[in-house]
Amino acid sequence: MIITANELSLIQHADPDASVEEILQDPEILEKLSESRSFQGPMPSNICFRIENNEGTIGQICIKSIRWINRKAGISLFIKRDMQGKGYGMSSLQAIIEYGFMRLNLFRLEAEVIDGNKASLKLMQQSGFTEEGRQRKAKFVNGVYKDLIIFGLLKEEYLLSLKQDK
Repeated sequence: MIITANELSLIQHADPDASVEEILQDPEILEKLSESRSFQGPMPSNICFRIENNEGTIGQICIKSIRWINRKAGISLFIKRDMQGKGYGMSSLQAIIEYGFMRLNLFRLEAEVIDGNKASLKLMQQSGFTEEGRQRKAKFVNGVYKDLIIFGLLKEEYLLSLKQDK
């Protein structure tokens, strides 16, 4: 089908179309479109990244349980035990926060930390997350039920922290 509008022709095509896809290679065009154009296939519910340094893979960080309409997601992170305490968790978390808010246009990020995990609690607090609540005895670890501490970070809080850092 063809629709004409003044000197234009609107030509129906199957999606994807090679000539349209060529235009979408321009990042300035792509960033103004729906997030569904950023992904091949259906919108993902999880996006995971392997964390590597010069020694190889040292961990993983994920944006998970993405709720595209509500623009929120959870974050999970782990680093090999012998690589912990070297700043890799902080660097990875800061990068994924920026990616989530600035590239995926999420509004809210959430994280759960097992009560007693002092390093992860400190990481969340230093990264600007706010403790929002607690799920009592929600995680079974080594034969014991432990509380999960729930953290949240809003895009507006993240943007404000960037301004304050300047």
